[in-house]
Parts: sequence; C-alpha cells; structure tokens
Amino acid sequence: MEQDYFEPYCQWKREKGYDAIDIELRGFNIDDVKVVLKQIEEDKYMISIMAENPRRLHKRIEIPNDIYNLEQIRALFWNGKLNIELPKKVESNKLEILMPKLELEFKRALEEDMKNQFISAVECLYANGKIPAFGFMLIASGLFAYKYCIQCYGS
Repeated sequence: MEQDYFEPYCQWKREKGYDAIDIELRGFNIDDVKVVLKQIEEDKYMISIMAENPRRLHKRIEIPNDIYNLEQIRALFWNGKLNIELPKKVESNKLEILMPKLELEFKRALEEDMKNQFISAVECLYANGKIPAFGFMLIASGLFAYKYCIQCYGS
C-alpha cells in the first residue's frame, strides 16, 4: 500500500536577528524527524525536512546564503513542533546583547503552550455556554500575566 505525503502547517516569523520557521508535526517524535541542509546552487541552499511514522512528509525550503549565516542554523523539536532558526548575517560591527538561548527557547515554548491551553479552555467554556466562567478566565489570565511579569522583570 502506497502512502501519501502530507503538507504540514508552516509559519514563517521575522525576528530582529533571525528568521524562524515553525512547522507543526503533531504525532511525530524526534526519532521520526530528519532535517538536512543541502547546497543546490552556488549561492542557494535548501533545508529538507523528512518525517515518517505511518504518516509521511517531505518539505523543502530554499534559503539564500547571502542573507543567513548557514553555520548557525538551528533546529529545535519540542511539543510536536519543529522550529528552525535562521540567523541573519551581521551587517555591521555592532554587537547585540541577548538573553541565553536556552532561556529564550524555554520561555517561547512555555508561552506558546500556555497560550494554546488558555485558548482551548476559553473555546470549551464558550461552546458550553458558560459565559461567567469565560469572564473569570479573562480575569485569571490577567492576574497570571501580571504575576509572571513581576517575577520576570521585577516590581
């Protein structure tokens, strides 16, 4: 029986010092996924993403090497998502002071997970006609965000 490939949901994000590609791979684990950087022309490269568990996918993304620092491309697989960071080449000699990468990755993953859980809870409450509970969730999320900001950034 021949299996069909499917097209995963992808989102391209432009950040200050890098671009990021988020690819939805729910149902796959890290052993199912392979990411390879290949040169296809003198100044063009391709990121090839392959995954197989009974479902299969093969995604190709062309990237120019004049914009990105190819030696620093990173892939992170966490919670059913593949995140590929494409650091931009530095255009000046100005150095930027950054938070440690691990802290940023954890913070980004935690924020995304919290957002997804909150949206699921709100959708459930709204669908079941529990409007007062919906209001409570809005107030609770505001208080949680306030507490989080105080813990992270001080008073």
